[in-house]
Amino acid sequence: MVQARRAKARPARVIIPLAVAAALLVGGLFAAWKFWPDATTAGPQAASSTTAAESQAPSTAESNPSPSATADPASAASQKALEACQAKVKAADEVIKQGGAGVENWEGHVQAQRDGDAGKISTEEMKARFKATRVKGPGDLERYGDARSAYEDLDGSCKEVQETDSVVAAALADCNERSEAQKPLMAATEAAMDDWKAHIKFMQRNALHQAGSPGEALRTWLRQYEAAPKNIKAFNQATEDFEAPDCY
Repeated sequence: MVQARRAKARPARVIIPLAVAAALLVGGLFAAWKFWPDATTAGPQAASSTTAAESQAPSTAESNPSPSATADPASAASQKALEACQAKVKAADEVIKQGGAGVENWEGHVQAQRDGDAGKISTEEMKARFKATRVKGPGDLERYGDARSAYEDLDGSCKEVQETDSVVAAALADCNERSEAQKPLMAATEAAMDDWKAHIKFMQRNALHQAGSPGEALRTWLRQYEAAPKNIKAFNQATEDFEAPDCY
């Protein structure tokens, strides 16, 4: 009876160590499979950590500009020269514009006398035209004078600039062509506006009875009237002949 009970105990001692060994073996295989580089659980985890690291990394796009992003001093200088040139040309256009408005009023003033002399309009109509243009005279002179001062205060030039790109060079060429074309028109504008200025000052003196006797005042006006067409016609011809490309 004693020997029988001992015989039954032996298998239990063998089975238990085998079960433990099997469990360890399975656990080891699972651990090895889990941490193997090709394991399905390792791939997504590695990708997630990499993405997170990249998203948190500071950008170096602005802190480390490429050489091409650095401004070229020569290019900046040529662009600055172009802008100064364009400003000068634009200011000249404004002189011509304001002067043209004044010359138009001066021409209307002269035409009133011509139409009155020819009997095309009544004396009352002639006086009304005189007044309508006369009251605009001071404003014409002020606007024209301001435009000329603004033009003369600018130092821009439209001459060629060394070490410039083709786009800026082409723009400078157009502006230079316009600047040259403006010169005769500006001269004609100035001559006609000088006549208008002289007559406005004469009218102001006459209103204060400082232009001499009525006969002397009339003779002064007739001299101005007879001389006026020369510069008015020159201005109109210069305006008609003006042709130049835009450059701003």
